[in-house]
Amino acid sequence: MLTKSLSALVRRVGRLRQLTYATVVGGLVAILVPALAVLLGSILASLVELQRTESAEVVAQRISPWLPDVHGLLSSELSPLARVTYLLVMALAVVLLMTWLLYFFYRLVQTAAIDFEVTLISELRDHAKKLATVRTLSAQQTALTDCLDYHLPRVRSNLSRWWRTFPRHAIQFIASVLIASLIQPMLSLLTLIATLLVVLVYRLLDRMRRTSLPVVRERAAQERQALVGLSLQGPLLESVHASEAIERRFAEQLIHYRKDAVRSLTSSAWKTPTLLAASSLLLAMFLFVIAVQLLRSETHFSVPGAFSFSLCVFAAGMSANRLQRTWRDIRTVDTAAEEVERFLSLPVEQFDSDHLKSIQRVSQQAELEHVTVQDSSGRKLLENVSITFKPNMLIGVLASQRLQAHALVELLMGFGRPVSGRMLVDGILVSDLKPQSLMSCAHWVASDGTLVAGSVRDNLLRNGQKIAEEELNGAVSGAKLVEVLQKLPDGLNTLISPGDDRLGGDAAFRIGIARALLTRASVLVVEEPSGHYETQVEQQSLAAIASLVSAKTITVVLPQRLMTLRQCDLVVMIHDHKVADIGKHADLLQRNELYRHLNYLRFNPFRSLPE
Repeated sequence: MLTKSLSALVRRVGRLRQLTYATVVGGLVAILVPALAVLLGSILASLVELQRTESAEVVAQRISPWLPDVHGLLSSELSPLARVTYLLVMALAVVLLMTWLLYFFYRLVQTAAIDFEVTLISELRDHAKKLATVRTLSAQQTALTDCLDYHLPRVRSNLSRWWRTFPRHAIQFIASVLIASLIQPMLSLLTLIATLLVVLVYRLLDRMRRTSLPVVRERAAQERQALVGLSLQGPLLESVHASEAIERRFAEQLIHYRKDAVRSLTSSAWKTPTLLAASSLLLAMFLFVIAVQLLRSETHFSVPGAFSFSLCVFAAGMSANRLQRTWRDIRTVDTAAEEVERFLSLPVEQFDSDHLKSIQRVSQQAELEHVTVQDSSGRKLLENVSITFKPNMLIGVLASQRLQAHALVELLMGFGRPVSGRMLVDGILVSDLKPQSLMSCAHWVASDGTLVAGSVRDNLLRNGQKIAEEELNGAVSGAKLVEVLQKLPDGLNTLISPGDDRLGGDAAFRIGIARALLTRASVLVVEEPSGHYETQVEQQSLAAIASLVSAKTITVVLPQRLMTLRQCDLVVMIHDHKVADIGKHADLLQRNELYRHLNYLRFNPFRSLPE
């Protein structure tokens, strides 16, 4: 019964064991609801017995001759009070059982919903990883972020609501209608027909209102705007036309506005009267059938029977309403499900590794010639970009939009390939290289240092690599971590974790720089932290970044501080998907108005002060 897109996502996840258990438990709860209604009717019949002191056999038939003889389950020797007591205990036991089953049911459904979401998060991540060999990571970021932050939570929430409703309320509806039909077949049929008629009339009126209401509201808004204009320009208009004509026009406009405004604001006024009339009609029909049944001496009908019948009808109505609302809500997330399914269905290009070359290092340069990169929706991130990256210099990339800068450096790191143009590494086309071989030549230094739970030494050595102690100490010194390690209780052997409070300032970032020094990667991309600290701390971080520059390494930084931008040997400015200018910071400030404006927006020291 789910929509096509939602069904496709559920099939991707596969069978959820918790959902299977929840279906069984929900079915039990659904069956217990009408059973409880019958049991309550039996209790009411026993109470009547206490009042009238009639025989158990007569009272047992007061609900319906077609229902099980609940009284017959008890000993005929029991007094009416004992029978009522036993029935109350049975009803309480059923309620407690339903309570426990409902808790278990909701827990199973929510667990299944979370498992559904977790599985799809893993699939989205794995698919994004595969797409990274064809597209840059930034090209997927918008669509992937929308799927993870917006579409998938909505799908999970509505699916959870659907699983809580179906098939439990469908079973409850069928069981309640069946029991009500056994109690009073004719009344059940009439109630069903009357309810369907009321629902059809209600939906017809609501559809008519929804069709005409937007037009009426828009027209009322336009007419009100015209009234405002006539009120403001009245004296000016009277200098052009006769005042009587202006007054007549204003009065006509008032009449039109009043008519449409009243229609707009009273569009839902029919709902309460319609529901009241429908309820009165159902009540009158119910009383009429009771009167007919009472006149037929051969038919057993009583207050207990009517009570059980009413409870079953109420349960059936609640289930039908719940099913209708949940079905309406589940259709609203069809677009979100389509977006998630569309991302997961993006084709991943397969490479013939046997015919592709491998590369160990980027020793000379990486060159982009008229390169264009698009995201997963076909929107351009880079357009006609031509740049040459060479070793032994610090290259800063400054962009008006963060995604554009990241798309550029990700190409350099081997993530993705241009949509058009070409990229060469040491004179070899990227399309002729194995994607993994180029990725292995690059290393990313994140602003947070990408720490993992473990010792400082574990965070410096990647994949358990063996490094001489002298080289390790050299990397620590180059990253300006000596003072930081001296403050830690066990130095390199101190256990740390992401977000560790002991790593104040840029310490975590500089651990990432030390790790980059030990990797000996030929392409290093550094994402500078955006936080600002005292000048000494920032100078230490800048010196650590400078230590990455060598004749064997292409070093690119995404600067967040003016001090770092000034230190760059070359600055690449990207605006509107294109390279706007390339040069040293001082030269760009002199000749490029856009660069000066971008620097003012990024590094103006007073930008965060209140006006």
